[in-house]
Amino acid sequence: MPALNETFEMYVSLRNRGQEATTALQTLRFQIEILDAESRAELVRRVREWESERQSAMTSTNAAKSTPSVVKPIAPPPVKPVAPPPQQMINCPQCGKPNPTNEVFCYSCGYFLKQDASFHDTVRLSDPDNRTSRGDYFGPNSTLVLLIVATNQSFKIRPQNFKHEIVVGRGDGATMRPDVDLSEHGAGDQGVSRLHMSLTYNGKMNTLSVSDMRSANGTFINGQRLYPQEVRVLRHGDELRLGRMVLRTYYYHPESNPVGGGNPTP
Repeated sequence: MPALNETFEMYVSLRNRGQEATTALQTLRFQIEILDAESRAELVRRVREWESERQSAMTSTNAAKSTPSVVKPIAPPPVKPVAPPPQQMINCPQCGKPNPTNEVFCYSCGYFLKQDASFHDTVRLSDPDNRTSRGDYFGPNSTLVLLIVATNQSFKIRPQNFKHEIVVGRGDGATMRPDVDLSEHGAGDQGVSRLHMSLTYNGKMNTLSVSDMRSANGTFINGQRLYPQEVRVLRHGDELRLGRMVLRTYYYHPESNPVGGGNPTP
């Protein structure tokens, strides 16, 4: 529930700053996608209710500003009504309910409908030197979010706070436990090695790099397998696959967070 409240507050702040509703929702896409289905549905309800109240308030304000005319208006000639064009609809991939094509969320289940954009696309945020719009930018205040696609569970990590490379794997029965332990998420059955993959922060270049630690079943970025110990720059939106476990990568930059606040707790 705290994540839901924070996301809704960020949406309201963006709208009050003049952003269009669709743009604001796209800006908050990764925060929305890591919410569970019930929270996403509740977010949709709150957004629709807030937008309805906002529209009503604007209509009332405009009506109050209008000055009644003392001259009796001349009735315009009758105009033959033109039927509006039929609204195009799309079916939600998750629940099958029809939604207008310009909707961002399914009105029924809260599923994110705007899936046509590439996961490599990064929303351009207001930033003095435009660094955070780069897909590979990971600054000293940024947070890495690894989302397990199958379970919608996520890990928040701040690699810049570690003095060593971060190891991702499974710790069941291992002498050396990984920094990100996937054991409780079926990692063993999905072919994840105990020491599977490493993450390294480069403070000079403001990037994160990933390397396969000679895992048994391989590490893949966007479907491409890494050679053992090959180093590859990680980007916002990249898909990581460890064996058969699929993770999605998100970068969160608080300097671009319109609400402000502190850094998220890993």
